[in-house]
Amino acid sequence: MAEPRVVRRRVDTEEVLDALRTAAAALGVEAYLVGGFVRDRLLGRGISKDIDALVVGDGAVELLARVARGFGWSRPQQFERFGTVQIRGDDFVVEAVRARRERYNPDSRKPDVEPGTLEEDIWRRDFTVNALAQDFQGRVLDLTGRGVDDLLAGVLRTPLDPADTFDEDPLRMFRGARFVAQLHFRLAPGVVEAMRAQAHLARPPKISVERIRDELARLLTSPHPRDGVQVLHDGGLLTESLPEVEAMIGVEQSGWHCYDVYDHTLHALDRTPTDDLITRLAVLLHDVGKPPTHAVAEDGRHTFHDHPHVGAEMAEEILGRLRFSGDQVRDVATLVRLHLRPIQYRHDTHGDAAVRRLVRAAGPLRAKLLDVARADTLASSYPGIEEIDELAERMERLDRGGAVSRPTPPLDGATIMRLGRRGPGPWVGRVQEALKEAMLDGEFPPGDAAAAEAWLRARPELLAGP
Repeated sequence: MAEPRVVRRRVDTEEVLDALRTAAAALGVEAYLVGGFVRDRLLGRGISKDIDALVVGDGAVELLARVARGFGWSRPQQFERFGTVQIRGDDFVVEAVRARRERYNPDSRKPDVEPGTLEEDIWRRDFTVNALAQDFQGRVLDLTGRGVDDLLAGVLRTPLDPADTFDEDPLRMFRGARFVAQLHFRLAPGVVEAMRAQAHLARPPKISVERIRDELARLLTSPHPRDGVQVLHDGGLLTESLPEVEAMIGVEQSGWHCYDVYDHTLHALDRTPTDDLITRLAVLLHDVGKPPTHAVAEDGRHTFHDHPHVGAEMAEEILGRLRFSGDQVRDVATLVRLHLRPIQYRHDTHGDAAVRRLVRAAGPLRAKLLDVARADTLASSYPGIEEIDELAERMERLDRGGAVSRPTPPLDGATIMRLGRRGPGPWVGRVQEALKEAMLDGEFPPGDAAAAEAWLRARPELLAGP
């Protein structure tokens, strides 16, 4: 008889904090909770499983090693150059950093790090709301004297002069935009001006492309992406990182549009019904092809001929430049290329064949494509949102079981060769493609091999040799 499987109880946040408190006391280590964990805890935004601790002096490794042993987690991973130690387990990521002072070399993105005091570490942080510390008894230390007030007021203020804070690490400017999108805070006076003055630092080698990409991704998947992108524009960072989006500003549109291309895009971002990164990237770039294709017709209408295809090519270049993965680049480009097709759908003019072809073109991106179309529509005065919902139902009905989006060849190669009385060769693949096209056109039902064979027998020219 098999032994019953023992399911280990998962650890909760309070247990992790209690383990940190007990280990610090036993080791005589001076340690505090810091950063976003403290900020979000005080805001009541939910308890994160990413916990940051600050250790004054030595002892970070021993502290986390003892916590890891207590829960049966893997031993700590050390990053000696930055003085950080990390443990993982039960979905928690606990990182301890030694109190430090650091300075960035003007010609390098890597800082020179030295041990520092608690006060030195706190003052070198990016914003006062992230510079709050909390001891393990729950007491909050606001060493800048502004953190708690700024947290309550929803303000992002740098502990030092913003020029000094951003000069030390220019990525903090992108983080400021991301926190606006994430927390819906506003920037303190002087912060945007400092961003504009130092936006030129936000490029390699001062900061890496990957760090910029990651901040943009976090911004776009936040609850208020429109506000974050606007900070990038106001601070001169959009020109540095996404000049193609900056080029949308002031490009007028006609018809149902009530905003220029840039404002329409930002409204669409806020109307995107999901925080999925691929969908948000596609919405951000869905009209990126409009500025280079913009023309004014004789009747005064603004036209953008072939902008989806132009935009898809631009999206590939933009996301490749930012070093998104190949799959991400491909998926976003596909959504940009197809984004108008759901909006152009009309129940009374689109037959089942046209809908099947859209199902086939969208493939596994169908839900994302419909979300892009919904956001695009809701950011205008176009009254087509019900049509998109009806299209979604129709696509689902016609693709039941994946018959269209994941089709198997209507006939296998052996059957085709038997019907054509010919051996293998490229012609077999051409016949299978013709069969797939006929199926999409409704010539025979998906999965009906007998009907597919009858259709092929009626077209001997497809089976004949050269």
